[in-house]
Order: sequence, then structure tokens, then C-alpha cells
Amino acid sequence: MKALFITAPQKWEILDIPTPEITHDEVLIRVDYVGLCGTDLELLNGKHPYFSTHDAKFPMQIGHETSGTIAQSTNPALPVGTEVIMDPIVGCGNCEACKNRATWCKERIEIGVRRGGPGALAEYLKVPVTNVYPIPQGVSLRDATLAEPAVTAIAGISRIKATSGRALVVGDGTIGIIAAQVLAHRGWQVLIAVLSEASAERVRSLGFEPVLPQQMETISAEVVVEAAGTHRSIQTAFRAVSAGGEVVLLGVPDKPLESFDIAGLVLRDVSMYGVLNGPGKYIEALNLIAEGVIKSSKIIDQEFAFAQFGDAIGLLANPERKLPKVLVSMRS
Repeated sequence: MKALFITAPQKWEILDIPTPEITHDEVLIRVDYVGLCGTDLELLNGKHPYFSTHDAKFPMQIGHETSGTIAQSTNPALPVGTEVIMDPIVGCGNCEACKNRATWCKERIEIGVRRGGPGALAEYLKVPVTNVYPIPQGVSLRDATLAEPAVTAIAGISRIKATSGRALVVGDGTIGIIAAQVLAHRGWQVLIAVLSEASAERVRSLGFEPVLPQQMETISAEVVVEAAGTHRSIQTAFRAVSAGGEVVLLGVPDKPLESFDIAGLVLRDVSMYGVLNGPGKYIEALNLIAEGVIKSSKIIDQEFAFAQFGDAIGLLANPERKLPKVLVSMRS
């Protein structure tokens, strides 16, 4: 089969490698679509935090947002031909952390991201049966790729104790837009912080009210969802949250913050939640896609053939693209 490997920063190759062999605890997926995100860009550039902890190294096979069709299976609940998505977090299964959440496991594999788990930018992918979810009727393989980023947004929102009010989403990428869609569905007044008038225009076209940097001083929100993972966006989140409010951190910065106003958060009695992925939220994500709460038409920009990976990653790196999500179609 053909698979894409990043061999060094900004270098990749599509190679012929053996098709994976599966055990009775795994299924083989013929990959249909792969979603590209900021994590893939950081891996490609060699700047993801996992490189500094030695949990990522070159060469690596990326791709963690995917949909596909079961090609081999011994599990009667997942017969050949079933259209599925996967949860890329695979815990060791033996530690105390795994008894609660695989994302807490220090030895966890993140397919396409961490500890060498071969990613989905390949014709075939093997995945543990427990990490596979059938796609419900009415949801296309294309739209189902949004389930993986959606679970992070959903998991973050589920941590919020308040039930209504003003919510500010910082970041207008895929997870930020999904968070805004879910919050609006749940009755929140949603604002989205942006950096430029071009981004503001895009946010308006999606049906949300944008907040430009010069307007931030006047913003106070009961809930702030940080979905960009930059130092600036995190500082914005901390400043914008109201006294007694809640901050949900979904973005992962590539290095530690040099200054962090702990006193300000303590004196304003702010609650803060860090969220990695969303185990147990995949069925909810797929249902929200099926119901049209998560609208792919407002998230997915373009799709490219596998051989056009360079064009796809180029568009992903372009901040002027119309919509945040870029897909690779593995069957094109």
C-alpha cells in the first residue's frame, strides 16, 4: 500500500509499504478521507511539543482525523463494508490512568501523532476494535471526519458548569467553529475573537459575531473557550473571562507561557479546565453532525487527492483560506 511519511521538517515521501496485518482485536480500515489540522502542521514543521518530550520523532506517518470503510474484520459488530471513524487515542490498558481515561495514560499511542502509531495518510489503517465507531445513516464519510476535532470541543463544553450567558470562543479554526456551533445550539450568546477584518468577515458569514483585538477591552464573558493554542490567544482568554467565570483550554501551545497572571485568576475566582480529546464523546459528535448542529458546509474548505498532499498542506498553512478544514481524499 501507499503511505505518507514525514522524514524531516518540511520533507515528506509517499512510499510503498506492506498492508498492515490485524489481530482479532483489530480491524483494517480502507481510508476514505483524512482531515488535516494544526497538529499536522506542527508535526510537519517539527515544532509540536511531543518532539521535545521525545514522544514524536522522524520518520513518522501522520493523520489522525479519518473516516473509512472496514476492509477486514473478525468482529460481527463491525462487518466488512461498515463505514467508520476512529478514536486515535490508544492507552496501554494496564495502568491506573487507563482505568479512567486513555488520554491520561503516559504510555498512550496517538495514532498519527504520538509514540509511532502509524497514521491515516495511507491506503489502509489498522485500529483496535474498541476505538472504532460506525457512522450513522445520513452522515457522509466526508462529514464524519469532523467527529475527531468535534469531540474535543464537546468534551470541553461538557466541563462548563454554567448553563447560559455570554460565551467567547478564541480562535476561528475547526475546533473553534465547532465549539461556537455547539454553544449556540445550547442557547449561549456566542462571540468569536479574531485577529483581522478578513477573519471577522468570515465569522459573520458563519452567523457569529466577531470581536477584533481593539474591541477586546470591552468584552467580559462568563465562559471563554480557547481554541487556538497561541500565547496571545491564551492571554486573551484569561483577560476576557468575567469574575466567577470559566475558561476552557482546548489549544496546545508549542512552548510554555513565560508570564501567567495566577493572581488575577485567583482574585477573580476563575475556574480553568484543560481538555485533551474527548473519549466517550464520539457518538454524540456523530449525532450532532447528523442533526446539522455541526455544519460541515461552514467548516470544510477544500479536499485534495492523496498525491496533492503538498497543495493540501499549503492551503492549511494559508491563514486567508475561506474555511478552516482541509481534507485529503484517499480514493481520488
